Amino acid sequence: MKARYIYESLNEMNFERRKDPLGALGIGRRKMIEDWLDEMEIYNYIINDDLTIDIDDKHSDSVDLMHKGFKELPVFIQFGNVGSFYISHNELQTLRGCPTYVQRTFSCQDNKLYSLDGCPKKVGETFKCGQNKKQFTEEYVRSLCDVKYVKLRY
Repeated sequence: MKARYIYESLNEMNFERRKDPLGALGIGRRKMIEDWLDEMEIYNYIINDDLTIDIDDKHSDSVDLMHKGFKELPVFIQFGNVGSFYISHNELQTLRGCPTYVQRTFSCQDNKLYSLDGCPKKVGETFKCGQNKKQFTEEYVRSLCDVKYVKLRY
């Protein structure tokens, strides 16, 4: 009888095989990611099994994190694929957590970057990186990222 009671209680808490038990309790890394995305007013996202974040391009596929005062993105945030990604006009010292693939525009202008480590591996259109602590060259950007256009100044 006790085993049945425990089984029913666990089912009532939505524990299932292959489901993250911390997520079912409303805690854990996935919950932290969801809360942060909601706070940043980022919607229509998909959190993948590896906890990378893709933005659903059928709706609003751009991420706008400009003027937020970031020195870095939270350690639990890692974007995967997005349409456009704007993280300009902050105080970023690192691009850790930025997307791996950007379909159109990636903009990290007007930050405090000395390096572009952590930038996307591929940007479909324009990579904007002017007005940082270090003046980057087009050759340097292209050594890190497959990109169509590089914009080094406003």
